[in-house]
Amino acid sequence: MAQRSAEQIIPLDFAEAFADAVLDYEIWSPGYPGREIRIGPRYYSVIEVCGFVDQFTDRLPERVFLKLRSYTHDHPDGVLWADLAADPSYATAARCLRKMIERRTEDRKLREAWRRNLE
Repeated sequence: MAQRSAEQIIPLDFAEAFADAVLDYEIWSPGYPGREIRIGPRYYSVIEVCGFVDQFTDRLPERVFLKLRSYTHDHPDGVLWADLAADPSYATAARCLRKMIERRTEDRKLREAWRRNLE
């Protein structure tokens, strides 16, 4: 079996930041700024963290996979769950998390527009 080079393996600080981003999604609401996640001396948004890890094909740790699965399992179209189940990598997980954020943001916009129409 061929060995991967060190540059292909996800750095520990990126892996930890992504785990924090997944946990943060549970309490995040589009109406409020998300918690910024620390990597080294700087802080980044969840979307930025997703961008940092979306190139890594390493398998997610089980605890991160299970937490993200708990979110995608309830996702309306089921496609995200299928994608994650087929490829439980950081790259797939980052794409799923971004799509869930986009969906939650769009749902909020639609609810707000609906409320304005009722007034």
